[in-house]
Parts: sequence; structure tokens; C-alpha cells
Amino acid sequence: MTDGAPGRILIVGCGKRVLDAALPALRQVTERWSLAGLFARSAREIETGGHTYAVRALEGLTADDLSGVDLVHLAVAKDAVPAVLERLGRFEVGGIDLLIDTPVVRFKHFRHLGRLKAWRRVWVAEDCVAMPWLETVALAVEEGLIGRPMKVLFDRSAYAYHGVATAKALLGVRRVVSGRRKALGGGQSGHERTLRFPGGKRCVVIEPRDYSVGKVTLFGTGGSISDSGDGVKHQLLRPVIEEGMVRGFEIGRVATRLAPHECELTRGDGGEMGVIPHQEAMKRVGFLRLLEGIADGRGAYPLADALDDMVVDYHLEKLGRYLANPFTSPRSPLARGLLSVLTRLGG
Repeated sequence: MTDGAPGRILIVGCGKRVLDAALPALRQVTERWSLAGLFARSAREIETGGHTYAVRALEGLTADDLSGVDLVHLAVAKDAVPAVLERLGRFEVGGIDLLIDTPVVRFKHFRHLGRLKAWRRVWVAEDCVAMPWLETVALAVEEGLIGRPMKVLFDRSAYAYHGVATAKALLGVRRVVSGRRKALGGGQSGHERTLRFPGGKRCVVIEPRDYSVGKVTLFGTGGSISDSGDGVKHQLLRPVIEEGMVRGFEIGRVATRLAPHECELTRGDGGEMGVIPHQEAMKRVGFLRLLEGIADGRGAYPLADALDDMVVDYHLEKLGRYLANPFTSPRSPLARGLLSVLTRLGG
């Protein structure tokens, strides 16, 4: 990657994530990344976007397969992560970066995080933080359209730890102070999550997620931005759609455009006027931007942030509440030690 040649990426996994995001993104960045191998639990052939790929069985992976590899993308079922990390750790991976899918590990597997220390650097493939419409919102905030961002409302438009990460990106924060999850009242089905961040900032998530009808609104000290409404109550965030592709986004006088190779990842996604109905395509572009960030030396989503998102989501889902303190926050050495012990005792 330093001599101008494409970096070499090896992918472990061949599920929906790889078919819908990783492989399509790689086809758009062949000058930055080349596919060094595709491995999964069993050998097979897969097809996506008119391209066929040979998948090899992971048990046949050798040191030669990892020779010259710059990045391993780990995208397997959540319960398989510990075993796959153990398998990969049998080889010398100290000169290789790891890009691991969210939520990194399940809460019950926290003790296996120690296996990540074998890698040169570990990044997390949280593509929600690199979606292109976030760039438009950030520029609008920089231009002073709504003042300082203070609250984001995801109305059926965010899911679990991805929602935590997206809220952090929109509000410009990195940690959660507290959270609560409760059932919706008034005979409505679903739940409401409330996350609180430093500086009085907060996020409200209405569940369940449904991208076909979902909406997002960002409230600031001097106005708001939303992908729904008539542009009177809120500054309207809207996609620019041309020739069946998302070409960019606009908020009043603020506009951003996707690069041509990014637009290709949205082909066939035209028609819908809101932003949230395009989320799957936006996450593909976000994944591409993560790959480019790693190639450029900027990296992807930080491991500490992703673990924070996972632990917050676990507490809200299982207990209905979260309060960051030295015993619960994975940023705390005490909490990391306790979680490792407790999940080891729990099997």
C-alpha cells in the first residue's frame, strides 16, 4: 500500500454482509484494494452483481494464504467470532490489520477480546458513521444552519448499536453517559430508547426499525434538520436522485455529491425521496469509505467506540437501563477486567 500497489484484503465470511457490501465495494476500489482470498466455513461458489467468487474452507487456510495480506475483514456469524479469531491467531498476524464487523463480539464473549492483541491494528466496520448524508449534515452544521446539535430523533430509522454509533457521529460525541429503554405508551407497539451524552446532548430511538417509513431529525440550538416535512418546520435533508442513482444530498444552500464510483453502489436505488429508505445503499457507500480510509492511513471505526456501543445496547436490551461508571464502561480497565472474568465464569 505504501509503494502505490493496491493493498491485499482477505475476507472471512460469505454471508449477506459480504455479498451486499464488501464485495460490491471492493469492485469499485480495485486501484486501492485487491482480493487476496475468500474463506468461509465450507467451500462453495457465490455470486453477486454478476460476478462469481470461489470460496475456500477456512480449515484449509495456511500461512501462505496470509503472506503479503494487509487487511483481514472478518464478517462471520456473531457466535462464530471467538472460534474464528482463535483459528486466525494460530498464524503470525502481527503485521496485518483486522477489520471486524460490529458488534465485535457478543457481550457473553467479552473475554475473547484478548485475541485481538495479536493483530497490528484493529478497526471496526461500522459503516453507519461513514454514510454520505452525514457528511451533508455536518457541513450544514458547520455553516451554522441549526446552531449546535443537541438532540437526534430516529423514528424507526436506527437499529441497536448502529443507532448508538450514528447518534454519536451526528452529535459529535464519543461516549454514552446513560440510557433507558421502555415500551411505547398509548397502545403503540414497540419501544423508545433514550441515550444521554456529555453536554446535555441526547438521542431518542423509536423501535422497531423500518427503513421504508423511517425518518431522522436533528435538533440544534438554532433550528433543525429532517428528511421529512415541507421544509418550513425543519431544514429539509433530501437526496439528489438522477438516472436511478443517489448522486448526493442537499440541505438548503448546502450540497454534497457522491463520487462516481460511490454512485455505482446506489444504482437502482432511485425513486424514494426520503433519506432513510436509501439506508442500505448508503451503508454500502459507507463501507467503501471505510476501506478507503484504511488505505489512506486514517483507519476505520475505533475499537473502543464500538465496544462502548455494544455494551450500551446489551444493557438496554437486557436490563432496560445503562449508566456509565467504572464498573460498566468498557473504556474502564476495571470494567474490562470484570467483564472478562464474568463472561469466563458464564461459559
